[in-house]
Amino acid sequence: MELLRIVAMLLVMVVHANFRALPVPTAHEIIAEPTSKFLMFFTEAVSVIAVNVFVLMSGWFGIRPKAKRLGELLFQVLFFGLFGIVVCWVFAPDRLLTTPQYGSAISRLFMCGETDYWFVKTYIALYLISPVLNAFIEKASQRQFATVLIAFFVFQCAYDWLSNATKWMASGYSLTSFAWLYMLARYMRLYPVKLWQKGKWFDACVYACYVAILTIAMFFIKKNGLRGGILYFYSCPLVILGAIHFMLFFTKLPPFSNKIVNWVAISSFAIYLTHSSNFIGGFYDKWILGWFMTMSRGEFIGCTSLLITAVFVGSILVDKVRIALWQGLILCCDKIKNKNK
Repeated sequence: MELLRIVAMLLVMVVHANFRALPVPTAHEIIAEPTSKFLMFFTEAVSVIAVNVFVLMSGWFGIRPKAKRLGELLFQVLFFGLFGIVVCWVFAPDRLLTTPQYGSAISRLFMCGETDYWFVKTYIALYLISPVLNAFIEKASQRQFATVLIAFFVFQCAYDWLSNATKWMASGYSLTSFAWLYMLARYMRLYPVKLWQKGKWFDACVYACYVAILTIAMFFIKKNGLRGGILYFYSCPLVILGAIHFMLFFTKLPPFSNKIVNWVAISSFAIYLTHSSNFIGGFYDKWILGWFMTMSRGEFIGCTSLLITAVFVGSILVDKVRIALWQGLILCCDKIKNKNK
């Protein structure tokens, strides 16, 4: 699944380079440039599944929480927070000190703002409650398990996806939605059903159909001046379906081991921590938007692709420094522990 982790992280970068950095096309823009805007909707459909894929992967394999693993995750987040502060201090000190919506640099470093690394905070919460979820999964019968999944799915559709009335579920950007995705993937792994035991090309076809439906639907919805944003919610059943079959496709690929893929996959989370950083993430969006407004579409795609590649490679290399520091820290702690025995 290392390859899936890498591909999913690339999709995260793509989705952030699309409708996070760029405005959603208006009806007038779609009529003026239908092909270009259609490709933007296509890009969003292809990549908006990425976060759900990451959570489903956790459920597929199951989280077995360990203090050391949680400590390493927190160390990684803190390391890249400090890395972001250093980069900001060197290249844009004014940005570091004059971003009112985030408060002080220290509060941002510890993710105290409402939107600071929302995924990290939600995933840590999922990690902490995973023993409770695992206990239910182990004790519940298949019927009880399925009933809970279906009941919550109906609740989520009614009060989060369709009406968006339950703000704490936040369109799928929440612990409750993550917990449901986690349990859904565990159910799929523990109780094989013919629907998700079909061949990998069936999964590829379902994913392709999802992309086509979402792309066409949003293109015509926006062309007619309607909102339609609920189709991009992480809690949207269509997005969930696409994420499920995207993941299933990779689980059915022949097993293989590649040192380079493994080396990159171990540090893949660093890519998110870099380009969504509270300190330097804004540059990612700002540069992409600037290129979009001033360049031809070919030049824009070229420059954005180079930026994604540079951030991808740079983040992996910086994370190798973090890994070395963490291993050194663990070694020192072990020596102190053994010395005190």
